[in-house]
Amino acid sequence: MTLEPTVANAFIASYKDLLIEIAGRSPALEVPNVLSVLAAAKQRLTEKPALLDEAFAAMKARSARVDEEIVRAIRTLRVTDWVFLRDTKAYSIFVHPAEHEAFGVIGLTEPVRDIAGSSGVAIETGIVRLAGRFVCDGLISRIVHLGPGYRKSFSAVYSTAKAGGRFRVRAEA
Repeated sequence: MTLEPTVANAFIASYKDLLIEIAGRSPALEVPNVLSVLAAAKQRLTEKPALLDEAFAAMKARSARVDEEIVRAIRTLRVTDWVFLRDTKAYSIFVHPAEHEAFGVIGLTEPVRDIAGSSGVAIETGIVRLAGRFVCDGLISRIVHLGPGYRKSFSAVYSTAKAGGRFRVRAEA
């Protein structure tokens, strides 16, 4: 339920470098640690996607190496509150609570459950299309544990999405 290690490590390195570049362009971004810096930069990127192009151009101008395939993947970044319903042997089931669609998502270097701590939770995180899969970006900003009624309700949303062709495991290029 994870990405091939070489691809995952390349993504992590480029994503981190780009987010740090974005954070460096933020006025008075004061956060206590690197994870907070990355989360704040991701939030800014979500609010203003053009920051990706600016950061990429600045890094290229300094001859810093950033894989263009990774930049293409980051352009597909979709940050929102997802319901991480449960795991299968091949992927974690993510349900979008408002749009009634679902995705089979894999982790970068570890399964989503290991990052989130459990399934049956609402998490704020990002999903990218990378190497033909939907991949969790690994930066989870908040976790809300769902009671059995909510889990049952989102299981029904997943079943309806799957039956209606709105459940995807493979990402188109």
